[in-house]
Amino acid sequence: MRPLAAALAEQAAPGCNSLGRVLADLSSHECRFPLRGEGAATRFCAIEISPGEWMPGTSGGSYCRYHRNLIVGRGTEAERSAHRALERGGAS
Repeated sequence: MRPLAAALAEQAAPGCNSLGRVLADLSSHECRFPLRGEGAATRFCAIEISPGEWMPGTSGGSYCRYHRNLIVGRGTEAERSAHRALERGGAS
């Protein structure tokens, strides 16, 4: 695991089983944020996700709220200033 990924994986969500569970043991609507391990031995958070927050197919959509918020970054300077460029260009 890369250093950043390893650091993120150490961020257990409140209420998360610190051991996690392997993918084969996860039920529907359980957080799939990888905590540790590789391949079939990878352990996932497994916190129950409410149906309204379960959005597989979207970025972080199969993660609990804690892990979804953890992966959202500040973006690059260009991304953070994009709204200013759009305003100057007359786009709304």
